[in-house]
Amino acid sequence: MSQKASTKKSNSKVDIFNNSIIMSLFLLGWPMIVSNLMQTMYNIVDAYFLGKLGKIEFSATTITWPVIFVFISFTIGFSNATVSLVSQYTGAKNKKMSQKTAGQAYTVAIFLGITLALLGVLVSNPVITAIAGEKSKEITPYAIKYFNIIMVGMPFAFLFNISGAILRGWGDSKFSMHMMFYSTVLNTILDPLMIFGIGPFPKMGVIGAAWATTISRIFIGLVSSYLVFKGERGFKVHIKDLNFDWLIIKKILMIGFPGSMSYTITSLGFVVIMRFVSAFGPSVVSAYGIGNRIINLITMISFGIGAAVTTMVGQFLGANQIKNAEKTVKTAFITNFLIVTFLSTLTFFFGAHLTKFFINEPEVIRIGEIFFKYVSFSLPFFSSMSVFVNTLVGAGRTGQSMIINITRLWGIRVPLIAIMAKSWGFMGIFYAMIISNILAMIIAWIFIKFGNWKKAII
Repeated sequence: MSQKASTKKSNSKVDIFNNSIIMSLFLLGWPMIVSNLMQTMYNIVDAYFLGKLGKIEFSATTITWPVIFVFISFTIGFSNATVSLVSQYTGAKNKKMSQKTAGQAYTVAIFLGITLALLGVLVSNPVITAIAGEKSKEITPYAIKYFNIIMVGMPFAFLFNISGAILRGWGDSKFSMHMMFYSTVLNTILDPLMIFGIGPFPKMGVIGAAWATTISRIFIGLVSSYLVFKGERGFKVHIKDLNFDWLIIKKILMIGFPGSMSYTITSLGFVVIMRFVSAFGPSVVSAYGIGNRIINLITMISFGIGAAVTTMVGQFLGANQIKNAEKTVKTAFITNFLIVTFLSTLTFFFGAHLTKFFINEPEVIRIGEIFFKYVSFSLPFFSSMSVFVNTLVGAGRTGQSMIINITRLWGIRVPLIAIMAKSWGFMGIFYAMIISNILAMIIAWIFIKFGNWKKAII
């Protein structure tokens, strides 16, 4: 390795074996928190500018997001499988297998990314029309156009996810943050230009927001992959690592498929929930969309901490340091619960102001304030669930994480919404969210307390 690459490695890789647990969580977690927050900014920026056009245009992204997330979710499981394997091989100090696994992960990413994008375009019309329903049918044309353009960028989004997963498993979580920063800046610049038709761009409205996001994702996918193959961060994937290796791909698929199915089935649950929300009209759709975007901002902190847990648990188990793996989970849980409790207290008191920031319409603001008053106090429980789920992912127990995610949504939330929405209207949706968030954490804790996750899979 060259001196330049070696220096970059020392600056980017977090050595969890020579740092305290809390310091490693911080060093690995904060770049992922910033990265996740910036990724959420894609939706926040789109929402802000589209909100200036009206609640119909704003609602187009709200209705399509659950469907988009179905496709993104299928790729998340394979990204997590990559983190799990690379981190455990790194902990076992098997560099060759880390690199070979990374190469095979790219092979899987390219095939899945293209396949999912084509499938998305084929099903977009009937699926989005069904979700919008009669009450929100005026949103449908905008939503379909937005969705199809987003699908163009899907293969590139998957390339970025795999690149970030490889380096995260190795111990470098700053890479994703840096890439997301450039991509978010590009999206933020392009959004107003393409939505409102500033400078050389025609006024494209919702379509402009979609193209801004897609162009940004193409950029981030190509650049991140190039940097990993070049070895700029100290971890290098070689062209020969792409040569088909069925045994490694089989392991990626075996670990990744349960996680992918977990996230995908969960996302389908959100599609069903959006159908219930859409039945109450654009005002409720808009308020619900704003509430979910703010919740996503808060829980991105939890996902960042959870991502650090995945890497640390994987490496500790690979090195057979069980006690440190256990200590990592406990420390992460306490830290996350305290932080999210503080932030959800703010949303409880200032929910109306947050809603007004996006859409200044009295009915939307009223419903948004109700949303935050009720749902906020359940967020620490939901977000803490992600720490436990990421523990299982780092251990390679993606089947168990799948059970938790599916049970939370399909076993608890969707049935409750179906029942409660009939009796209490849109308030029933909020009640169901509270109950499912609390029960989800309890279920996840049971798996950690009594499960078999403390043994490496490599």
